[in-house]
Amino acid sequence: MSAALLPDLDHVDTWIFDLDLTLYGPEHNIMEQVRDRIALYVEDCFKVDAKRAHEIRYNYWRSHGTTLGGLMTEHGVDPHGYLDFVHDVDMSLLQPCAQLRAGIEALPGRKLIFTNADAPYARRVLTARGLDGLFEDMFDIHQMEHRPKPDLRSYHSLCERHAIDPARAIFFEDSVHNLQPAKTLGMTTAWINHSDDHDGSGECPEFVDHEISDLANWLGILKERELA
Repeated sequence: MSAALLPDLDHVDTWIFDLDLTLYGPEHNIMEQVRDRIALYVEDCFKVDAKRAHEIRYNYWRSHGTTLGGLMTEHGVDPHGYLDFVHDVDMSLLQPCAQLRAGIEALPGRKLIFTNADAPYARRVLTARGLDGLFEDMFDIHQMEHRPKPDLRSYHSLCERHAIDPARAIFFEDSVHNLQPAKTLGMTTAWINHSDDHDGSGECPEFVDHEISDLANWLGILKERELA
């Protein structure tokens, strides 16, 4: 993407980032580990085999935003013990990215994390990725009162907590369905699309303003344009 093709984001004063598969890619195998840990938790909880556990994991993720959401709603699972278990993963697979850090650091205004994970795990990810110290705050699953994205109430809570004007914010997220509530509020939306997945339509959803395949490169070009 050339600098000339980059969007005009002069109106943005708040830069909101999802965490997993947004600030790193699938090649680092962090989320694969998390998904396997979730399946192990489900196996033990329901006394089922691995195949069935992954089916339950996926179905709750689709219907409740997270597997945890389904387990809490339908089975009263304790979120703290669950999150401690599923986030016990090998962070050594996650490498720092100097280009991504420089790109985020150069953004004018506030930077926030908005994640369905919890804060302790998010801090580990940011440190392993070399992004610690860049973000003003993070809005995690506990601050959402365990109403994960795409629950619109959590987007309202984020904006209220941090006095965000949605019309002056941009939200970067890899799960495209999590961008629709942001767009409903008036945010600019940026989809980190790792797989050219357009839900079978061949087109980017209309609630997505910008489709990005490489966030570090995109921010790097944006930085170069601002310095030009």
